[in-house]
Amino acid sequence: MEDIDLRHAKEHLEELMERAVKGEDVLIRDARLGTIRLMPVAREPAQGRPERVPGRWKHRLPDPPGDFFDPLSENELKEWYGADP
Repeated sequence: MEDIDLRHAKEHLEELMERAVKGEDVLIRDARLGTIRLMPVAREPAQGRPERVPGRWKHRLPDPPGDFFDPLSENELKEWYGADP
């Protein structure tokens, strides 16, 4: 583990990311921001949570009313904006 200056980290970010992915502790220091640790993010789903399945709620929600996507009337626009549209 070594402290790496921010300027050096900017120039060698890809190399530092590879080192972090391999498990090495990469610390980047800056006088103004302090020190941070560069580390990979786990890609596995969090324990206890089911994996995301797109469309799982497809048949559980009711269909919107038939006029849901129709343009708002003049009165509804006035109520929404509080003034003339």
